[in-house]
Amino acid sequence: MLAPSVTHESPLCIVDRLTVEVIDGLARKTVVEDVSFQINKGEYFALVGESGSGKSVTCHTLMNLLPFPAATYGRIVVDGQKVLSLTPSELRRFRQKSVGMVFQDPMAALNPVRTIGSQIFETLRMHHPKAGRDELRELALAALRSVHIAQPEARLNAYPHQLSGGLNQRVMIAFALLGNPPLLIADEPTTALDMSVQAEILDLMDEMRAQRGLAVLMVTHDLGIVGDRATHIAVMKSGKIVERGITREVLAAPKQEYTKALFEAAAVNHELKERPDHAYGAACLSFDKVSKRFRTSGGKSKGEVVIAADEVSFTVKQGEIVALVGESGSGKTTAAKMAMGLVRPDSGKITVNAAREIETQDVGVQIVFQHPKDSLDPLMKVSAQLHEVLKVHGEKDEAKRAAQISATLRDVGLSESILDRRPSFLSGGEAQRVVIARALLLKPRLLIADEPLSAVDVCLQKQILDCFKALRDKRGIAILLITHDLRIVFDIADRVVVMKSGHVVEDVGVAHFGDEARDAYTKKLIRAIPGRKLSDLNDAAPPAGPRSVSGAVA
Repeated sequence: MLAPSVTHESPLCIVDRLTVEVIDGLARKTVVEDVSFQINKGEYFALVGESGSGKSVTCHTLMNLLPFPAATYGRIVVDGQKVLSLTPSELRRFRQKSVGMVFQDPMAALNPVRTIGSQIFETLRMHHPKAGRDELRELALAALRSVHIAQPEARLNAYPHQLSGGLNQRVMIAFALLGNPPLLIADEPTTALDMSVQAEILDLMDEMRAQRGLAVLMVTHDLGIVGDRATHIAVMKSGKIVERGITREVLAAPKQEYTKALFEAAAVNHELKERPDHAYGAACLSFDKVSKRFRTSGGKSKGEVVIAADEVSFTVKQGEIVALVGESGSGKTTAAKMAMGLVRPDSGKITVNAAREIETQDVGVQIVFQHPKDSLDPLMKVSAQLHEVLKVHGEKDEAKRAAQISATLRDVGLSESILDRRPSFLSGGEAQRVVIARALLLKPRLLIADEPLSAVDVCLQKQILDCFKALRDKRGIAILLITHDLRIVFDIADRVVVMKSGHVVEDVGVAHFGDEARDAYTKKLIRAIPGRKLSDLNDAAPPAGPRSVSGAVA
């Protein structure tokens, strides 16, 4: 729920004509140019734009915490302090007291070999240097309770890998608020979380705002979150702010063509109709009462049995896109690994192309992972990596390999100029389509896409979804799309399979996915979807309470 802004005080954060240049030897590249905005106490300010637009660089500059050599110009004032002119000791105090930051990936921000308690104690000692261990423990427990972490005593002794993504993100929010800062910067804090956990984290941040008068600067590519939560918005493109203002006003009537295109790419069509049955072919993948259990091997839960799949049954037909959805831990990825032959089921049968039971890895089933650049060799050019796939699988003729690669690149909407690049010179959308092309070189009957869109902005999401649709329509390929973003389901899926705790609770055509006859768990997932169709905002009732325009600095 949108909270009213506080307008009678001086701005908490002033960014005035900020320019950031990356220094590489004698060369300089401008990544942020002439950026200005203000944030008042209690406001929820969203910074949005495509990947590479300068959002994260702007936020890191607010803390004077850039990860690369850079020259900065302009003025940043946070909590009355001129950030760019602070000494190192002043900067440490500023980061402890005036601003907290929550990063996108909590597992990367937490130390994997230290317990949560030891990491919290280390931070608390900076704020309370004279406190004893018992006092620090009580402060740590209070911090975990404040972000609604159950069994905080047990969590102090846990390692990050023993906690879920949602719990780790709650821990990071607790860390960020230990010094009771007036400003919280959240850099894509929910992209790797499923919808229901994402809603919990966002609700928690709203609660902190209400309780503490906290201002939030949110970097996100999720315009549904922006429409639901943010009081103000600024849209960035190529390092510049192209539009800003009160969120509802900007979303309802964007003035810039770029802003309009961004919002159109994020709009979700909830009225898609099922494709007719005759458009599908024979079953490409079939699960028949498939079960899988794992026995834990470490910690206090050693030897416990986890049910990853319990008599799971569903089918993916040729030319059909089936979305496999559910919360984290529901069994989606285990199902994908069993379909690939990477994990052997305990019981039941998995068949591919209605012909044989899958027993080992099969080139007729290929997978696309969540993080494309982690799937590519950073030292090899794209050309070498694609040729390697065909050589390994027996194609010795270089000319034939080149022809097949060219045709496949066209199918995923890439030009051959990309072949001479290394992965570090690819955008997120280009890298994901290269990974898709690599999978298609082996002409699979079934493509499994495991969370392929969670880390890319809405424009890149649209490109990749359009690519999947074209592959379905042109090649008749079957696609099993694993996702926690139910908005994607309405845009692309023919059918939806919902999993919960290893069970299939729904298997339904997309035209009926959102109706009232659905299972209670499915309704819960749908209710957690952030935002409505952006085109509906003109008819939406304004949020309660007065709202002010956050003035731009000239």
